[in-house]
Amino acid sequence: MRYDDGNSSASSDSGQDAPQQVPHPRAASTKEQLSDQELNPGGSSPPDKPAVVAVMTARAYQREMLDESLKQNIIVAMDTGSGKTQVAVLRIRAELEQRDKRVWFLVPTVELALQQKDVVNTQISGVLTKVICGADNVEAWSDQYVWDGILLNVRVVVSTYQILFDAAAHGFVPLSSLGLIVIDEAHNCVKNNSVARFMTELYWPAKKANRPVPHILGLTASPLMRNKLDDLEVLEVTLDAICKTPTKYRVELLAEVNRPEMHTIVYGDSSDPAVSPTQNMVSLFHAYRQLDITCDPKVLSLRAKNTTLSSSELRDVMQKRSTYCQATMRAFCNRAKEILASIGPWAADYYIRRVVTILLSPSRVRDEQVADLSSAERRYLGEASKKIDTSLPSVESIDLAKKTQSLIEILNSQQHENLLGIVFVKERVTASIIAHLISIHPLTKDRYAVGAMVGNSNPAGKKRDFLELSRKEDLNSLERFRNGELNLLVATSVLEEGIDVPKCNLVICFDEPKTLKSYIQRRGRARMSVSKLYLMVPDETSELAVNFRALEQEMKRRYEDDMRDRTIRQSFEEREHPDYPALEVESTGARLTIQDAKSHLSHFCATLPSRKFVNSNPYYVVKTVDGKPIEPSRPSLLKAIVHLPASLDPEMRRFESSRFWYSETMACNDAAFQAYLKLFEVGLINNNLLPLRVSDLLRQVEHRDGIAEVKEQQNPWINVAQKWAEADLSRRRLTISNQDRSMCVEIDVELPLPVPYMDPLTLYWDSGEPWTVTMDPDTHMSNPRDAIDESKVDHTHDILSMAFGHRNGWTDAGKQHLIRLVSPNLGVNAQDMETIEDSPNSIQNIAPSSIVREPSDDNHPYYYQEWLQSKPPKDTVRRFHHKRPRQDAESWFESLPQDIHYVAVRDWPKKAGFFQKPEQANDIVAGRRLYPRIIPADLVKVDSAPAVLPHVGMLIPAITHALEVHLVASDMLETVLEQTGFTDLSLLVTAISASSARGPTDYERVEFLGDSILKFCTTVNCSAKQLLWPEGYLSSYKDEIVANSRLFQAAVDFGLDRYIITRQFKIRKPVYVEDLVEVSPLEHMKKTRMLPVKTLADVIEALIGAYFITGGIPKALECMNIFLPDVKWDSIESTRAILFKNARSNIPLPVMMQPVEELIGYKFKKKSLLVEALTHGSYNLNSDTPCLERLEFLGDAVLDYVVVTTLFNDKGLKNKDMHLLKTALVNGDIMAFMVMEWSISQERVEVVGGPRGSSSSSSSSTTNSGDETESKRLEVGTGKVPLKMTTTKLPLWSFMRHASSDLGLSMKVTQKRHRAMRAGILAALETGTHYPWADLLRLRAQKFYSDVFESVLGAVWVDSGSVDECVKLVERSGIMPLMRRLMRDDVHVLHPKEELSLLAGLALEYRDREAVSKESEKAKEFGCKVVVDGEVLADVDGAFTKEEARTRAAGEAVRVWKERRGG
Repeated sequence: MRYDDGNSSASSDSGQDAPQQVPHPRAASTKEQLSDQELNPGGSSPPDKPAVVAVMTARAYQREMLDESLKQNIIVAMDTGSGKTQVAVLRIRAELEQRDKRVWFLVPTVELALQQKDVVNTQISGVLTKVICGADNVEAWSDQYVWDGILLNVRVVVSTYQILFDAAAHGFVPLSSLGLIVIDEAHNCVKNNSVARFMTELYWPAKKANRPVPHILGLTASPLMRNKLDDLEVLEVTLDAICKTPTKYRVELLAEVNRPEMHTIVYGDSSDPAVSPTQNMVSLFHAYRQLDITCDPKVLSLRAKNTTLSSSELRDVMQKRSTYCQATMRAFCNRAKEILASIGPWAADYYIRRVVTILLSPSRVRDEQVADLSSAERRYLGEASKKIDTSLPSVESIDLAKKTQSLIEILNSQQHENLLGIVFVKERVTASIIAHLISIHPLTKDRYAVGAMVGNSNPAGKKRDFLELSRKEDLNSLERFRNGELNLLVATSVLEEGIDVPKCNLVICFDEPKTLKSYIQRRGRARMSVSKLYLMVPDETSELAVNFRALEQEMKRRYEDDMRDRTIRQSFEEREHPDYPALEVESTGARLTIQDAKSHLSHFCATLPSRKFVNSNPYYVVKTVDGKPIEPSRPSLLKAIVHLPASLDPEMRRFESSRFWYSETMACNDAAFQAYLKLFEVGLINNNLLPLRVSDLLRQVEHRDGIAEVKEQQNPWINVAQKWAEADLSRRRLTISNQDRSMCVEIDVELPLPVPYMDPLTLYWDSGEPWTVTMDPDTHMSNPRDAIDESKVDHTHDILSMAFGHRNGWTDAGKQHLIRLVSPNLGVNAQDMETIEDSPNSIQNIAPSSIVREPSDDNHPYYYQEWLQSKPPKDTVRRFHHKRPRQDAESWFESLPQDIHYVAVRDWPKKAGFFQKPEQANDIVAGRRLYPRIIPADLVKVDSAPAVLPHVGMLIPAITHALEVHLVASDMLETVLEQTGFTDLSLLVTAISASSARGPTDYERVEFLGDSILKFCTTVNCSAKQLLWPEGYLSSYKDEIVANSRLFQAAVDFGLDRYIITRQFKIRKPVYVEDLVEVSPLEHMKKTRMLPVKTLADVIEALIGAYFITGGIPKALECMNIFLPDVKWDSIESTRAILFKNARSNIPLPVMMQPVEELIGYKFKKKSLLVEALTHGSYNLNSDTPCLERLEFLGDAVLDYVVVTTLFNDKGLKNKDMHLLKTALVNGDIMAFMVMEWSISQERVEVVGGPRGSSSSSSSSTTNSGDETESKRLEVGTGKVPLKMTTTKLPLWSFMRHASSDLGLSMKVTQKRHRAMRAGILAALETGTHYPWADLLRLRAQKFYSDVFESVLGAVWVDSGSVDECVKLVERSGIMPLMRRLMRDDVHVLHPKEELSLLAGLALEYRDREAVSKESEKAKEFGCKVVVDGEVLADVDGAFTKEEARTRAAGEAVRVWKERRGG
């Protein structure tokens, strides 16, 4: 049988000095030898023709192993290259044919998984085989439906070991679904190996419980991982299998497998102390020492973050030089040293040159090697590399170490004509260098076509190590070796096991194999009839080969005895598997044992939000039962207690082991198991025994970004057109007038369905002049069709013709318009447009701005400006002819007679009826010329119709568009919203109108409100329904509910997308009834459009805001129940009652916290709420008190609600202004400052001086938080002791309790900055013209300051149930007074960086720098230049953080920009 399971090829450009892998003259001679591998099931196809899959024929010894496998579970022990994989293929086929269950093929490496999949696919057709490995992001497959989808119709899965264990342990892959598990390289399955754990924790318990378990087939060339013979019995017990090697057909097997001739090469000690570093190495070391760590990208990044956490990390980084770039350069130096010692000076220089070449090569060349490096890291390392000498000695003067020289001698001594060999090395970089050396060395370059083969050392999340010199073309080396292009591979241990390679006649162990397994695997590669194995050792005392061979023979003898006693298995099971019940979930099959509990518990804690100053890791306390200290020499019964983070409810923070143990490890495991069990019982762990996720509770929606396909906007005119034939008519009266009402007219609008009422509209002429359209709500009439004389009351065509009749195809008197316009008071006739002939008297007497027309040009209308006695000069006329190109128009003007009368006119607008005031163009030429346009007087006639009618005609399209929007909203009220009781049509129009439509209204203000209402209601409901959830879980749940993707899906599911108004109003040719009467409404509904996902989400929030406006929170909740029914919204009153009831009663307020009620102006009914609000997450001294995080989560929403509703109630605020003000009022920096200012005064009396007038230190009192604000001298007692009474302010944050020394230090440092900066910040907030963004950044307040404010606010709301009480609290905090001040004095609150970006656009650049602080050498200062279009507009220094520097520089740049442009 023959098959090809080679890896796919990949190509890449070679770098400088890279070994050339090209077909070699000597390599061609291997083809004859390779053709012999047709007899070998593990071999490759001949290289001179494509791989051909022959009919599968197994050798006798392979059939023997198949038969044994069908009888019982076995471990096939056969030499490398003897065809173990073929046994597996045979067994897989038998299993697939016998049972409708899945086969799982387990392998240790990804490379081997890909190979074995190819083998199965090649030889077993008709079944789906899938490879699963870590690179597939399997960790994210935490839902059953994901696994079900992945494995749908898959009969054979090939994966690495861990994949199956994790999937089965969490119940995603039931054991009952597996018919056979094939375990390649089964000798690995010992101790805590994933397969061993799978067997002991999942397989064996299922088997003992008489539940279905899969068959087991192990494959190995050596059943020992270590050099101990007892490991064999352990392996058999673990895998529930008997180790088997072919016995019936041993002759055939031995004929197939040849043991190589052994040679031991003593190369001597290679660590010669006399070898000095090369000049290149010296320059490398110098470049490393000269690295400026202050310019290191990691350091710059940490400084830019400007957080306490980053500052702490920065100090550690600076002290330890623990950045990626520093570590890389350090590793560069160390590897050069190692290469010098093991390979030689030439190799060290070559290595340095290769690495420097990679770093300095153009990006298109180096992408593969340094693709994971950031641009900053590339620049930093590249600059350092420029200082390194990269000269390379000539080939003739190669200086090698003794070990490498011995290798060259071995290779040179080979006499075999058809050499095919492997050199095994330990390090990846060694493989690359040795391969290149062999390709250029005078003694080997003509005999060997060499390549390097290394494994994948880049797990997910880890940067590619370019110091290893791995190249893309190395991936192709194995395939080239298989097909004969190469005859020598330099490989790491990746080629020891599993991967199929051709038979070799030369194997060299350049580095010693460390285990028996490695030795056997390497030896198995040299399996040609005449082959050699070289072991290179440093001295003659090494007995490596002798010992390994003796161990192997003894092992073979032991596992060939089929009748060995199996009692070891039972003792192993009883010893390693205590009778401790596992946690099992029947619905999923997930299972947790005591052994896994500790790691699972740590994983759960790791999913909790990371907070500064808070350690989220569980910690264990172990105690003896008798209370005596734990001593290794005296066995004692132990009990363990595990403590979980304070972010969890007190009920969930402390757990004891359920049993007594002699082992500390088992005691801790027991405690962890009890904790995890409780977490599962309360719902924090899901049925897959993983931390709960939002998807476990909410209907899954597709997360979308950008735009999506939704239904086309509803066209109400289709319905209108079809009702004109039979429905009765409805009429409303419009009053249309200009600003001074000099033109005003009443027009009736008729429709064959109720005309919706519209609020007054303001429409703008092209000049910006506003016109007002009002609808009389009291003149709504519905009349039978026969009550109206249709032939006399339709003025639509005439009115539109007066405005648009000069445009080709705009009016068609023979068709019916969608709306009917009737002028009740004015006669309307289109013939009046040209009834007055031109004459000096008739035209000169008309008023300016009257309408004149040019009959020869389709009655084109113009505004009359002036009568001219003769043709004016050319340079006084702006335009000559509106239908001619300018050059032709000028010629036309020149041809006009000079001495005739002319009329100066202004153009009739092309557009009018704008809902937004248009920007006026600055026409400089128009300002210099007197006459916009002139027309010979004899070509002009004057309208006799009232001038208001053409103006009204220009506004009709806009009025029609507004009617369209109202018709859409009316349909929505009468259909989908009919049962909700919502009736405000005008508000609904606002809620469904996107700003992109540029209509008379849009949803932005009401969406701003609805967003806050939704956040508030969601937060309260989440908190009340999940009383044991930590804040992180609540935040994720809330975020998922209010996510745009979920709101978008809600809108689509509800059918809201067809009602959203996004189509912009444009003046278009009229659409007539005849155009739409045959259109199917159902066909129109099938049309789609592309809309931003956020637009649909915004409309949902706008509707929530609209419902809130009409009926408060209860009405808003009705809206949420309509669109988000999955949440099952409860009233605010009931949820608050739940939260209040859940708070503990009869908890006294700690003495130190008692002033807080006076400070905040509120007395708590349940003191426990205030205690919780003032307990930081680091406070783990009392497990009975919750920390502030849940209340902070609630208070954040309450604060947002208070601020937003207050801003919204100011009708004069635009949406943009509300957003800016909210950002200025609800941010961590301003809240922190307010918390520092919000204080209560406390008087203290101190002794001023003792008998000698010195200060008495014993009576002095200080606080970490107090600020002395007032003092006075007192005289007390006969001795007249001088005393001083001081008033100290205790700010709110000082009452927060914590247990972190780092947090206390942070408080102290921040307080110092506050004292120094408060005057300036207060001045800006109280009287300044600009909001102090940069100064607040400079304060550098940690998040816990704002957290404590929000948690107290949340506590007040839960305790009082009153938003009014919360408003009072926000008022007392200073935020509400600040809001009024910002609004009253129109303070500039736009952030400087945002403002500069708006002004400068893409031409903006920030150039950051840092320096040692003037105050302390250990501190840093930051500076920044702002460059716009290459010019430096601002340059600042002395900032504490990069963000502060940028903000200050942006503010200065904005000032300069505005000054240059006159403000």
